[in-house]
Amino acid sequence: MLKVEPKSDTPGIILSPADNIFEIYGKSLPEDASEFYQPVIDFMERYSAKPNPVTNFIINLEYYNSASVRQIISILTILEGMYKTGHNVTVKWLYEDNDEVMQENGAEFMETVDVPFELKSFIFDY
Repeated sequence: MLKVEPKSDTPGIILSPADNIFEIYGKSLPEDASEFYQPVIDFMERYSAKPNPVTNFIINLEYYNSASVRQIISILTILEGMYKTGHNVTVKWLYEDNDEVMQENGAEFMETVDVPFELKSFIFDY
């Protein structure tokens, strides 16, 4: 299990195969995105060798910087590899209702990798 609490500039991360929870959420603005995301990429590479029967990976970012894009693509590429080898994998890209930028960003990521991808809006309830 890998768990990272969210901070003002880094997302929360929960990678728990035992609970079948795979989620990145919050804001992704790390000063060194490669360093921040390397444990996530390492974890997902190990997990991909023997994944659960079903993997639903949730990305629920309200904002991210350009340095985070490469890291997100690295994670999606691992998921794509799992999918292409016959594993049941889905990516759910969540975005706040009416946030057209994050909806478009999710659509761009969806076009980047060959993995089932779901764009889903939600209403933030203060």
